[in-house]
Amino acid sequence: MTRHLRAIAAVAMLLTVSACATSRSEISMAQPARLANPDTGTAVAIVRVDDLRHFQISPPEPSTPSLTDDKIGDTAITSRAIARKRNGYGMALGDVLLAKGETVADIVQLAVADGFRKAGYRVISAGEPGYDKAVPVTLRVGEFWSWFTPGLIQVTIANRADITLNGALPALTPDLIIHSEVNDQMMAVYESDWQKITARALDQVSDKVAEALKQKSGPRIS
Repeated sequence: MTRHLRAIAAVAMLLTVSACATSRSEISMAQPARLANPDTGTAVAIVRVDDLRHFQISPPEPSTPSLTDDKIGDTAITSRAIARKRNGYGMALGDVLLAKGETVADIVQLAVADGFRKAGYRVISAGEPGYDKAVPVTLRVGEFWSWFTPGLIQVTIANRADITLNGALPALTPDLIIHSEVNDQMMAVYESDWQKITARALDQVSDKVAEALKQKSGPRIS
């Protein structure tokens, strides 16, 4: 490696480490108004979302959900955890959590609901007219995690999601499994980059849900 490349790499590694890199950060994924329900279409209600992600304290791979401490059994923390910060050498640092009041289950549910709407379904929330008659749908979040990989000149930030949908619909029988993976390269990772990669992941989940529903059966008119 030339002296010039060594200098560039050193700068890149330095830039990836900010003053808050070792601390636990919180970011908000508060989203704009959701898509409106279509005027007609099968009514569904997302009645339960199970966050089944498995956390470790010091996993061998950064793509495995992890925390800096022994809070991996504390659902008040893990339900909000979306990423782990690292330095330019790949050493694990602080955690990235959603803001208080926001959970991975919540943001995934919103993305999946928009996927149903894009496919022509009406999504009915608890308390709304028709909720009791809507087709119940449950979600299982097997994966939803963002991670950082160091590089010589650029670093890579990625997100992987696996969501399982179950319900009494032709498109969900057997279970519909949605896999999503997005990544981006940059010189340094800032707090806003965790928001951006999470938003991209949610958009892809929504689009993949819509595509799968349309391919398997399409919307049914009530």
